[in-house]
Amino acid sequence: MNNEGYPNPSGWRISLSIAVGIGWLIFVIIWLAFYAGDYTLYRNIAIIIISILVIFLILGISWASWGLKYMPKEGKEMMKTEGFRSRIIVSIVIPFLLIIFMIYWFYFPAEDFDGYQNIAIFLVSLLIVGGLLAGIWAPWGMKHSKDFEKFDCKEKKD
Repeated sequence: MNNEGYPNPSGWRISLSIAVGIGWLIFVIIWLAFYAGDYTLYRNIAIIIISILVIFLILGISWASWGLKYMPKEGKEMMKTEGFRSRIIVSIVIPFLLIIFMIYWFYFPAEDFDGYQNIAIFLVSLLIVGGLLAGIWAPWGMKHSKDFEKFDCKEKKD
């Protein structure tokens, strides 16, 4: 157990995180040194985003399984609240779709636009995702705010 009362994560997750991080750095260095010249700037951006997506999938699945296994009772109660679990899933899926869109955008149509237009597309995409997530969480949060007052998330003072 650590200082917060949670069990320490198993060694394989920590080892996996280190290996994936070092492997990603090696990939990026090799890519930039030997292969990036064969692609345009935007396609290289798409390829780097793909590599980051792969990292998020590998590490996200391994660490999420640990987090779900050792979720505190307050968290388990929150998951039972109407609409909470589905909003969590949507909050994972929507940014995942944004990343897929960005990969597509930078690999294919980005070449037809200048850098400022591509930055604008990126920012507008972020704003749309932020608006969607706010749109699903804000009304739900207002409706259920009283349900979560019983969960004191502040540090307990000794």
